Amino acid sequence: MVVDRRADFEASLTRTAELRGDQAGGALQRASLLRDAVHRFLKNRAAVAGAIAFLIMVVFVTITPWLSPHDPYAIDFGKAYLRPSWDHPFGTDDFGRDLFIRTALGGRVSILIGFAATVAIMLVGILYGSLSGFAGGALDNGMMRFLDALYGLPYLPFAILTLAIFGTVNFWTMVVALTVASWFTTARVMRGQIITLKENDYVRAANALGARWYRILFRHLLPNTLGVILIFVFLELPGVILGEAFLSFIGLGISAPKASWGTLAQEGYSSYLAYPYIIIIPSLCIGWLILSAFFVADGLRDALDPRSQEA
Repeated sequence: MVVDRRADFEASLTRTAELRGDQAGGALQRASLLRDAVHRFLKNRAAVAGAIAFLIMVVFVTITPWLSPHDPYAIDFGKAYLRPSWDHPFGTDDFGRDLFIRTALGGRVSILIGFAATVAIMLVGILYGSLSGFAGGALDNGMMRFLDALYGLPYLPFAILTLAIFGTVNFWTMVVALTVASWFTTARVMRGQIITLKENDYVRAANALGARWYRILFRHLLPNTLGVILIFVFLELPGVILGEAFLSFIGLGISAPKASWGTLAQEGYSSYLAYPYIIIIPSLCIGWLILSAFFVADGLRDALDPRSQEA
């Protein structure tokens, strides 16, 4: 009886090994952190819906100007303030320009400014925060006190002052204006990450082997913060796009005839009572992108931090 049970147990082990592909010296399947993160992200329905909505908006602003038969800069007062129709899905503005293609072109400008400013914010914040956290001591204390002083600067007035210093408004001045007062939180979070990571054993081992500080920082520490960086990209993007829309709405945006979603909303503000679709359409686009980016960021946070799943 004991022999039969032992034989059945060994047979079950053999079948399990064959199913897993690890019999007769075969390699064991190894878990992949990236595969696990993708699996956790795909299980989050809100995050997947946000990612799909985000991609739909990006595809819309990318291909619509190529497919639309209308000239976004052609002025025809005979077609001014046409209601949404099959020929003009979003209607026309006060100059008779098709709002469907202008919304797509404005989305290009807003998204490009948003991504460019977000990348600049990440670069400045990551460099400042990682150097402060890695250095420690008096240098870290001095850099953080300077950062605390900058936190007292109001965001939008400081951006307006930056544009006034440049004296002109274009793509790059908007990126700089949105960056100068937005990198503080990124620097503080990155400092905390570096302070935590530099206490790990592999950092002590690298120090014991005589590795230079820049090799430890850029080769061992920063790559381990990529998850946090990716999450912060989607967290910063909505704020940057809102900042650009506000500056454009008060008349400090991209110069005509080009437009962004903020300038389109500003143009529709003067006639929103009679033609509300002119201001509603760019506002909905801004809200669409912001909500989708927040859902993606929330899904990435859950996917890249397994401890949140355990909780």
